[in-house]
Amino acid sequence: MPKQIEDVIRERGYYMTKTKGTSMYPLIKSDCSDVCIVKIDGEIQKYDVILYKRETGEHVLHRVLGKNDGGYICCGDNQWILEYNVTRDMVLGKLDSWYKRDKKYTVRDKRYLRYVKFWCKSLKLRKLMLKLMRFRYKPKEWCYRVYKKLFKKG
Repeated sequence: MPKQIEDVIRERGYYMTKTKGTSMYPLIKSDCSDVCIVKIDGEIQKYDVILYKRETGEHVLHRVLGKNDGGYICCGDNQWILEYNVTRDMVLGKLDSWYKRDKKYTVRDKRYLRYVKFWCKSLKLRKLMLKLMRFRYKPKEWCYRVYKKLFKKG
C-alpha cells in the first residue's frame, strides 16, 4: 500500500511532488512544477502556501490570506473565492521551494516576496486581472459563452 503524504512528511520532514490543477497559477504550473512541501515547525503565517487535506480527501495547495475563529482563510493564486475554516489539523505542510523549468525557487527569494506583495494585497484587483487574462488567452471560448448566454433557448 502506498504511503500517505502525511506519513512521508512526518517521516522525512518533506514531500516532493508534481502539481495538478491551475489554482496556484501563475506561480506554479500544473504538471510542469515540482514542489517541496515541508513539515511546519511553529505557526502558520499569512501568505504561507499550505498543503491541506479537505474532508473529501482531496489535497489542496493554497495560500493563507488570513485567520478567523474557525481556522485559516485560504485561496489559490489563480482564484478569488475564499475558502474558510481550514483547520490546523487539516494542514499537512507548507511550500518551501519549487522547480520550474529546472530552476529552483524558494519562498525566501526576493522575486517571490515581491510577487506575494503584489498579487496578494487585493482580491478585487486579482479578480479583475484574472478575468482580463482569461479573456485575453481564451477569446473564442469567452465569445462562445457570451453567445450562449445571450441566445440560449430556454
